Amino acid sequence: MKFLIRIIFLLAPVIVWGQTQDLQNKSVLASQYFQNKEFGKAAELYEQLYSTTKSEGYFNIYFDCLLAIPDYEKAEKEIRKGLRGNSADSYWYVQWGFLKKAQGQVNESVKMYEKAITSLSNNPSEYPNLANQFINRREFEYAEKVYIKGRATQNPDLFNYELARIYYYMRNYDQMMNEYLEWVKQKESNLEIVKSNLQSILSLDNDQEISKQMKSYILKRIQLEPGQIIYNRLLIWLFIQDKNFVAAIRQAIALDKRTGEEESNVLGLANVAATNKNYDEASKAYDYLIGKGKKAVIYNLASQQRMQMQYDRFIDEGIQDIIRAIELKNQFSQIFAVLGFSPETSGLLIEYAHLLAFYLNEPTEAIKVLTDALVMPGINMQQISFLKAELSDVYVYSGDLWEAVIMYSQVIESNKSNTLADDMKFKKAKLGYYMGNFQWAKAQLDALRASTSKLIANDAMDLALFISENLETDSTAIPLRIFARADLQLFRNNFPEALSALDSLSKSYPDNSLNDDVSFRKAGIFQKQGNYAEAAVLLESIVKNHSWEMLADDALFQLAGIYENKLNRKIEAMELYKKMLTDYPGSVYVVDSRTEYRKLEDAEGKTEQPVPNENK
Repeated sequence: MKFLIRIIFLLAPVIVWGQTQDLQNKSVLASQYFQNKEFGKAAELYEQLYSTTKSEGYFNIYFDCLLAIPDYEKAEKEIRKGLRGNSADSYWYVQWGFLKKAQGQVNESVKMYEKAITSLSNNPSEYPNLANQFINRREFEYAEKVYIKGRATQNPDLFNYELARIYYYMRNYDQMMNEYLEWVKQKESNLEIVKSNLQSILSLDNDQEISKQMKSYILKRIQLEPGQIIYNRLLIWLFIQDKNFVAAIRQAIALDKRTGEEESNVLGLANVAATNKNYDEASKAYDYLIGKGKKAVIYNLASQQRMQMQYDRFIDEGIQDIIRAIELKNQFSQIFAVLGFSPETSGLLIEYAHLLAFYLNEPTEAIKVLTDALVMPGINMQQISFLKAELSDVYVYSGDLWEAVIMYSQVIESNKSNTLADDMKFKKAKLGYYMGNFQWAKAQLDALRASTSKLIANDAMDLALFISENLETDSTAIPLRIFARADLQLFRNNFPEALSALDSLSKSYPDNSLNDDVSFRKAGIFQKQGNYAEAAVLLESIVKNHSWEMLADDALFQLAGIYENKLNRKIEAMELYKKMLTDYPGSVYVVDSRTEYRKLEDAEGKTEQPVPNENK
């Protein structure tokens, strides 16, 4: 007997494992039958699985199979069997009600659903369980009734979040917002969860009607409960989703004037507006904070970030404007007079040095600013690396190319574990390209294809491919050397010299493989000089005569932007965006082209025109 017990004990895990494996195999096979709509075969297996496990999950699918066959008699028999096992279980009444509905017996269905709700006990956990059963059957009105009863019998402050989700399913957005607002009143940290849920809803709100309804409801609640600051914060967040920075910043400033506690939120909003290139509204927010005076905790940070925004705006405009550059230099001087030179302002010092060298042709002064910053007390290694990276670029500008190579190498050595090293490796390889060391540069670029930064990897791949293609077509590489020299002048913002090199290339080698690249580079220079009509002519030639080249979609997108934003040729811009969607469906510009197409279409009142589908 002891021997037999020992054998049974040893075999027990094997038996259990075998049973588990059998269930898994049946479950997989049953699922395959169900997906293939072989409901009879699936029902047999799910019946066995449910009989073995008593799992509601298996019964739900088994029940769905019986309804699909249909075998209403057996379905009702199974429900009655379940009720005999636990007559108080409201789960079975939901299934019975759904069965009656499937049979067209609406009144009987209602009775069963109501019976499910009345059978609830005082156990709070039963309410979400039953509500979920109704939700699974898309009977949202009854799920609502469950939670309403829960409030009446348990606690009036319960189930806000759950009801909000049900009202979303029912498309009752006012009621949904009511529940969410009541929920965030209970605990402010709930706001982030609400934002996340609303974000999912707004992502499907193509005509912004839901967004308008939400904002309208919140405004009414703000009027009724002006003391609930959390409502204002949610409203501001909704404005940001629409990129309506005018309304968002106005609300944020008004709120800070009331409470005096919203400075960090106003600053964050200013930064978001600046990032989205809404510079005028960002300036209003920064100016409001700076206007509070130097005693304000946020004064220095607001001043610094406003200066950063001014510089970003100057760079983003893309126009080489000496007057604006001098104005910006004066603004930097004023900021440094207030904030001083310190590790905290090292980022601004880098931008200032770049302005001095690349836009005001003062590389000596730029080098002094950067080298002085390198020995500031308290400067850390990361800040030193960024200062040296900019110093390397200034050396390239000033013609000290070998000094630049040494400095790039120092930054790479100090940043082996981060993406700054990859950025410097790319710049070092590009410097080799400028200097005509094409094979060496290509080898470095090929190694960078595995960079952790996707942007650097893509840029490295593009330049390596460009070098390779043009070396193959001309073994002397003289046209490529001239083109690289032009690119070096472009890096230095020396447009006359760059144009001169490009023109000499076209004149000396009229049939070279770089014709479309020359036109594209010249178009970029003309745009930076504000000569948009001349730029458009060159881009048009690429679109027309080099439609198969790698630059074709870049030229097409730039040309559409010039038509839309600079030359007021909106209809032609629409046609070009449409051409992008139909002729270059794999382009990185497809999403932006579709957005611009829709915007212009709405502005022109031509909504009857179908937007081309890039997936076709």
